[in-house]
Amino acid sequence: MADALVVRDLQVHFYTRRGVYKALNGATMRLAKGEVLGVAGESGCGKSTLGLTVMSLLPRNAAIPRGQVILGNQDLVNLQTAYAASAGENFRPKRNEKVLKRVNKAMALLRGKRLSMVFQEPMTSLNPVLQVGFQIAETIYFHDPALLARRALARSKATTKDMKDLLAILHERGADEKAVTDFARARGLQGIEEQALFVWRRTDIQVSRRETAILALCNEHIRPIAKKTYERVASVGKIPIELRMTPGVSRIVRRFLFREGYLKAAELLTSLGIPHAERVVRMFPHELSGGMRQRVVIAISLANNPEIVIMDEPTSAVDVTVQAQILELVKQIRTSVSASFLVISHDLSVLAEVSDRIAIMYAGRVVETGPMNRVLENPLHPYTQLLISAIPTLEGSQVAGIKGEIPDMRAPPSGCSFHPRCPFAFDKCKTDVPTDLPQEDGRLVACWLYEAKKP
Repeated sequence: MADALVVRDLQVHFYTRRGVYKALNGATMRLAKGEVLGVAGESGCGKSTLGLTVMSLLPRNAAIPRGQVILGNQDLVNLQTAYAASAGENFRPKRNEKVLKRVNKAMALLRGKRLSMVFQEPMTSLNPVLQVGFQIAETIYFHDPALLARRALARSKATTKDMKDLLAILHERGADEKAVTDFARARGLQGIEEQALFVWRRTDIQVSRRETAILALCNEHIRPIAKKTYERVASVGKIPIELRMTPGVSRIVRRFLFREGYLKAAELLTSLGIPHAERVVRMFPHELSGGMRQRVVIAISLANNPEIVIMDEPTSAVDVTVQAQILELVKQIRTSVSASFLVISHDLSVLAEVSDRIAIMYAGRVVETGPMNRVLENPLHPYTQLLISAIPTLEGSQVAGIKGEIPDMRAPPSGCSFHPRCPFAFDKCKTDVPTDLPQEDGRLVACWLYEAKKP
């Protein structure tokens, strides 16, 4: 299976007044297309730093001395790596800030479009003074305003006969995306397909109501000025500069597109299990529960159908019942979209619910990678073994903690970072950094115990 994202030998160092904190020390992993990869480890092992590095959201005191983050054929950290390599020990956050401005300018076209991220605490990632519908619509307005224009134009062009024909296809072929898309293209109704598929896939209403809603997606009256605006944006594929820069006109264009954006936001929230979404989009974050806020953040991340979605502790800020709902939602999402997911969590039970493969991190490195079931049932790396043994079970078996403490990453141990806490450590572990050793079952283990067991 082709790779959606590849991280190679990634190092991230934070320059602080108390020294250089080495958050990542050669992290390597790959994320296949359509896969859910879980990343687990103790707090402080570099999980969140890895996600922020992929998104290029590191602060100015963060240096990337070495490594690559490959998305398609593009290295997302080449500018930061080049500066860190040239600066060496003379790294200066102020100079790095200039590099980050260039990085942010380039990444603005990727974040939200090809890459998106769900952060740990939704209340801190949502703007408290903006309606949640506005925040979802803004993502689409920035990256794909032509989609909003096509949606509105399609409803104005469609006739009752068009909708009856489309309904016949849905009855005959089901929610066949290709058939519906081909129909919309043949009738010149691009933009109607996703609206019809959204209604048809709803499970919270009866078939008769779905049919009525689809038949209503036609003969919509649009004011002439709004129609001309939509046609111009749809033909160009973006907001033309004359509409974007002209005072007064830009405000009108924005209002027209955001009106459609709110409709799209309501569809997204409905598909994520929020009832009465048409009212919720007009609410502010503080008016929503923790689970609803988390769904809003997920809706923002999925709004533009990104290739990769990074979820950083998506269930850490909610209670157990909402956690179960979020996990069920993630499992539903992965079957309905073609994105690859990188799910970061310290809770192995959460990752076991949704992940295909898992990567175990310790002290800024990936120490074991493999299929979820194999890693949990038969862990190979000593750290993974001890991590799993520290999980309480219903059988009442004794919980064995991991002796020792996480190393101070300003002065990490030589060799394998886990050797001070490892019950199986020997001399080579104290001097040589272990490489990723492939095993017969397809796993990679960074441990010298398995050096002689290469396939």
